[in-house]
Amino acid sequence: MPFFDGATGRVYYRHWSTPDPRAALVFLHGFGEHTGLYHRYAAELGAHGIDLWALDEIGHGLTEGSRGHFGSLDDLVQNARVLASLAREHGIPLVVGGHSLGSLVAVLTALEEDFRGVVVSGAPLSPLAWLTEAAGETLDLDPEALSSDPFYLDQLETDPLAFTSGDIVELLAAAFPPAWERLDAELPGLRVPLLAVHGQDDQVAPLDGVRRWQERLPGLRVEVIDGAGHDVLNEVAHRRVADTVAAFVLAVTA
Repeated sequence: MPFFDGATGRVYYRHWSTPDPRAALVFLHGFGEHTGLYHRYAAELGAHGIDLWALDEIGHGLTEGSRGHFGSLDDLVQNARVLASLAREHGIPLVVGGHSLGSLVAVLTALEEDFRGVVVSGAPLSPLAWLTEAAGETLDLDPEALSSDPFYLDQLETDPLAFTSGDIVELLAAAFPPAWERLDAELPGLRVPLLAVHGQDDQVAPLDGVRRWQERLPGLRVEVIDGAGHDVLNEVAHRRVADTVAAFVLAVTA
């Protein structure tokens, strides 16, 4: 099984390859997820000639760590950079992307390393009001608020490596504010295009938090998916979302 030595232990990763790939996306998942939830996304990108590289974050999937406890964003960025170096060995242009927690990691990684573009989904690019209100509580996400796709909801319910709750509110409250401060200072200087696909009904990372960046970041394109929740890559409209991501990846790597 493919592992590499990461910031805090062994990291599991996957590479979905296509014949004669035109580009590759290095992808970082969100809290409670793992790479096994993205086979469908990989197949949809592969139909466009795009390889997908993804890792299980610290404390998720088959990567070492306490369940749900991802360490620090710096650790996650370090692991993302290792995954990107493995992908670069194949000699094709790279875009970095992420979902939710992983989207923050993707943007921070793009501030430190060259990619052709960045793709984020369900991205908490601005402070989250609920995070302050939830201080001292257990994070408990409602699966039906994440997606209305029955196939994905079944995965969340039956996959032993997937989860939607955890005692990580204090960890998020410590990790996210410094990241938001860094974005405020550095993200306007991002030199590559950034695509944000976002569910109109996202209750975890509300759409307004991404919209407020549009005036400060000319390279930002926001694609809103009507009726979609937070897990927009695994929503009913997943094919359209994947097509939108693929078109962006191929355009910025052409």
